[in-house]
Amino acid sequence: MRLVTGVLLLALALPGAAWAQGKPQGAPQGQREQAGTCSAAERQIIEQAFQDAYRMTLHAIRRLDQNPQLPEFRQWFGTAPVPQVRGNLVLILKHIGTRRPPALFCNPPDRCNPGTFAFVFTGSGGMGFCRLFFAARDGGFDSRPGIVVHEVSHVAIRTRDIAYSPPRAAQLAKDDPMAAMNNADNYEYFVESAGVNAPR
Repeated sequence: MRLVTGVLLLALALPGAAWAQGKPQGAPQGQREQAGTCSAAERQIIEQAFQDAYRMTLHAIRRLDQNPQLPEFRQWFGTAPVPQVRGNLVLILKHIGTRRPPALFCNPPDRCNPGTFAFVFTGSGGMGFCRLFFAARDGGFDSRPGIVVHEVSHVAIRTRDIAYSPPRAAQLAKDDPMAAMNNADNYEYFVESAGVNAPR
């Protein structure tokens, strides 16, 4: 879960405040997941976020290929093995490029708790997007494309939510690079920082 705007400063002050997307969710009740709940306009915003996430992830991988000592890599993954992280990034890229969630949910009150940007059903791949996602920026940390990378990583490579927020994710990379390699926010922040200025 993440907090934004009016409660952002409060989140910085509270050690328990979480910034990242919602944790992977279990199966929904009944048939709700099959139908989805997003409007055409919301679906368009989500689709653009997927397209931007693809461009940024591809650009980040290409930069890493050109320089395995990329500072952004060390910031978010520390001494984790480059080939293994790169392989995970490729799996995320392929998932973003070839698949879309079988169902989309927008602002469901029972799952969009305060601070939640998005969530994913890891079994089916269905995804939900909350008001904070639609209010997010197109670039920088906690961007809409970054949120897509975060959620897709849960499905594509089974990442977990070990540490939330840029400071905590960066500290995780220093303290436990192997854990950073399994943390969704580290992939998100790597793509958001190394994938900037991706060509359109």
